[in-house]
Amino acid sequence: MAKSKVLVVGGTGCIGRKIVQTSLAQGHITYVLQRAEIGLDIDKLQILLSFKEQGARLIEGSFSDHQSLVTVKQVDVVICTMSVVHFRSHYILEQLKLVEAIKQAGNIKRFLPSEFGMDPARMGDAIEPGRVTFDDKMIVRKGIEDAKIPFTYVSANCFAGNFVGNLSQIAIHPSLTPPKDKVCIFGDGNVKGTNFNS
Repeated sequence: MAKSKVLVVGGTGCIGRKIVQTSLAQGHITYVLQRAEIGLDIDKLQILLSFKEQGARLIEGSFSDHQSLVTVKQVDVVICTMSVVHFRSHYILEQLKLVEAIKQAGNIKRFLPSEFGMDPARMGDAIEPGRVTFDDKMIVRKGIEDAKIPFTYVSANCFAGNFVGNLSQIAIHPSLTPPKDKVCIFGDGNVKGTNFNS
């Protein structure tokens, strides 16, 4: 199997760590973007140092510094694993800065944007608080396609563990435990379901 030069953006997160470790295990030359935005987060710095000890190469870059992102020209594949933390407003749109850097570099063979959840193209009837995330992901998809960058979308159809513990009360009860006082039912309570046994 041919080896690639892979850059992981968001490598200190849950999915990012697994992708960095897998890339290294498969023998790819693996780079991890060390963003200035992480500041002095000791846990993230320790993760980055452990990647370096395993053979990963750290690249300094920032979403507020376009030229630092153009360092993607050192690699063949860019995988973005930045997370949307509690549906923080328009965070996913930061990827458009990465799209512009990839377009300017002009040599990327494959870009995998941060999708990993529900396919936004199939979420036209979604309601808030999740709707804004799906809309933003579609804006990013349009930006990628307009830039004519080779891409792959990975839709893992959510991680139930993120939603079951708190009964999907993401906006009003962001902890991992169920609320004790009230639960918000989204929609009118008459949502059609899918029978997975058929």
